[in-house]
This record gives sequence, structure tokens and C-alpha cells, in this order.
Amino acid sequence: MITFSLKNAYKHCSISWLHRLFTLLICACILNTPISYAQSKITNPAHINVELTPPSFTFELSNVIAPINNVKLAPNEFNLSKEIKPLLNEKKYSQALVLLEANNNKKSTALLLMTGQVYLAAKYPKKAERTLLNVLKESPNLVSVHRTLAALYLQEKQLKKAQHHLTESIKNGVQDPQFFGQLAYINLNKNSPWSAISGYQQALLLEPNNIQWKQGLLYALQRAGNNQAALNMVDELINDKPTDKKLWLQRAQITLATNDHAKALTSMEMALRYGETKTNNLLSAAQLHLAQGSMARAADLLIKIIKQNPQAFDQIEPVITWLVSEREYKQARRILSSIKHIKKLSKNDQSLYYAALGKALEKNNITQAIKHFKKSLSLNPNQASVLIKLAHHYQQNQQFSRAQLYYQRAEIFPEFIKQSLAGLAQLALDQQFYTKAVTYLEKLKKLSDNKQNIEKNISIIKRLHTQQS
Repeated sequence: MITFSLKNAYKHCSISWLHRLFTLLICACILNTPISYAQSKITNPAHINVELTPPSFTFELSNVIAPINNVKLAPNEFNLSKEIKPLLNEKKYSQALVLLEANNNKKSTALLLMTGQVYLAAKYPKKAERTLLNVLKESPNLVSVHRTLAALYLQEKQLKKAQHHLTESIKNGVQDPQFFGQLAYINLNKNSPWSAISGYQQALLLEPNNIQWKQGLLYALQRAGNNQAALNMVDELINDKPTDKKLWLQRAQITLATNDHAKALTSMEMALRYGETKTNNLLSAAQLHLAQGSMARAADLLIKIIKQNPQAFDQIEPVITWLVSEREYKQARRILSSIKHIKKLSKNDQSLYYAALGKALEKNNITQAIKHFKKSLSLNPNQASVLIKLAHHYQQNQQFSRAQLYYQRAEIFPEFIKQSLAGLAQLALDQQFYTKAVTYLEKLKKLSDNKQNIEKNISIIKRLHTQQS
């Protein structure tokens, strides 16, 4: 039926009627206008991230330099011990080592342990490790050796080895919250959050008011995906420290993970109230406002970003372009007008600025918009979206040569090749160059998911061309 109508219509209709018809047909082949990956993430909560530095922990590394538990100095080592004791009290470890190394007698386990501990205190970790491992060969269950080796390996960030000696210490009866906390920290770093939860809970049993263990437990709950428990935990911490912006940011992270976007937005706003200024978090708050439809507040935050960090323009530009695509021209123009000292931006950012300004003005002042588009291209000839804008403008104004030039320039960019080919096909039809139109559509068909419709269009154009001939 469509083919029959076109055959008869061609004899009696005007060229402009055919132009409108084929504009619809070709546009149907590329219904989705290319948008950048950055723009596609703007209001998708799955791509909104809260920047929060992981908690840092301060451990009390145990290195008590004294023979303890069931090991004792040999009788012939008592005098040496008396000489060393005041040096250790005054932290004169190098002098203590001179005396220890000068002792050529066979050393008792206790004296070897002391030697290893002094090596560690004097910042000779390799010598300390070698000495302490020798002690373990003789006394594999000696808790004080495991404690010291755990401290050594934590200092050296050899977490797997530290984990082993902390575990051995706990197996042999150590009930020290520091050990449970340290072991939990290691398990968390080794991507074992459930084990970390257990460790922090044990540490909290022994030190229920230790904020460090609470923060560690909160982080472990998040990593384990136990978001409801994490939310309860962070709310408890916020009750104690309601002005801590980090806790509000963490609450935002958790509520984003549970898809409670309203709570996430409230939490972000509380973090901003209490001093959060990081560009990424201001941007995330703006994105949440956009997702909730609060365009003016989002624009306020974007203006704040650019005022405190003019070089962040490339981060907010996709949001401005998104606002334009949503016909929020007023907010887009408000953000752009707040940007001062344009020439201080990089050339590419200047180009993006003028491109965005052109898009924001396009509906109300096309003449000014075209000037901005050309300015954008003068700063960066590779702004493909601007090339398409200019091509479309000149096409509408039947300046076909200019339009063709811009479409051809845009065609080299993969993201815009389909739109360029469709535009070139339309240009060819506008000028009744049917063979050219078919050539462009054949290229478009290879790239399109809508091959059947394009093939139909090609067939129709070929029949029309035959009739015209």
C-alpha cells in the first residue's frame, strides 16, 4: 500500500511534500540522537557516586621489650639485663644493641626475644624478623613473639603475615581489642568483610566506646552489602556526632545502595550544610536533585562548583547539555552566565562552553547560537555535536553545500556517524540526488539496528528514481 501510494503521489505532488515524507522516513532510522556516555549517567542513581575517603586506623603496635610469660633469662644473663634496662627506659636502643650483639654466649629464648624486640624498636625490621623467627622455631606458641611479629608486619604492611601472627596470638589466649581490631582491618583489606565484621564486634565487646572500632564495623557492613545494619550503625554514630559531614556522606552512600534516593539526597544536603565542598560530592548532590526534579537547586550547586573551581567546567558541562536536552534552558543559561574569565579555561573547555551556550540559546536566538557554535569550532574543530548542529541549521536553510561539509566532518566521529550519514542522505534527497541518497543509506544500514526500515526506504527511493527517469 505504501509503495502504491508513493507511485501515484509522485505524479501529482510537490517536491516539498516528498521532502517532508522522506525526512520522516530517514529520521525513523535514527530515532535515538547520540548522547555522550557522561550525559547518559546524569540522573541515573546507579552512576551517582559519593566520594568518601575510607577510614584510617591508628593501631597500638605491641612491642613490650621484656621477657614475659613462661620464658626467663638464663642466670648468666642477669647482669647483662641490668645494664640494658636503663638504656631501654631511655630508648637508647642502639647502645642496647651494642651490648646485646657483644654477648657471644648462647642466648636464652628470653634474650633472643629481647634482642628481636630491640631490633624492631631501633628500626632494623629485617634483623628483628630473622631473630624472632628463630625464637619461634624453639617456642612456636610463644605469644610475645607472635605479638611482636604482628607489630613488625603491620608496620611493614605485610598484611598476610601479620594476619597469621595475630591469629596465633588470639588462639593462644590473647584477649586484646587492638588485636581483634587489627585482624578485622586486615580481613577487610583482604576482601573478607564478614570476617572483619566479626573482628570489629569482638573488639567492641572489649572496648564498647571505641569510635575506631565502630567506624571499622560500619565500613565492613557496607562492604558486605549489609545495608540495613550499616544504616542502623551510621544513624547511631550520627546521634553522637550530628555535625560530622563524613557520617552524612556515608549515610548517603548507604541509602543510594538501598535505592532510597530521597534519603540519599537529604543526607547529601546535611553533609553540605556541615561543610562538604568536594567537587565530586557537590556534583553528585546536583545529580540527585536533577533526578528528583529540583532543577533550580541543582543549578545552584553547579554554580557553586564552578565558582570554587573554574577548572571543573568539563565535569559540569555534560549536566548543562543534559539540562538543554530537557528544555531547561533557563537553568542552563543561568549556570553558563555565572562563569567568568572564560579565557582562563583550557581551549577545549572554552570550546565546550561556547557549544553549550549555543545549545542553550538555540531555541530563542538562533543567530546568536550560530555565532557561539562557530566560536566553539574555532577553538576546537573536533566538536562533533557542534558540527551536526551547524549542518542541520544550514540544511534547514537550504544551504546544501555548507550542510554537506559539516556532515562530512562529523562523519569521522564514531558516535555521530549514523546521524551524519542520515543527514547526508536527507541532503541528497532534498536535492533529488537519489543515487547518492541510496549510497548513504546503504552505509547507514550496515551500522544500524533498524536495517529493515532502511531497506524499505532504499527500495522506495530506487522506484522513485526509476519513475523519474
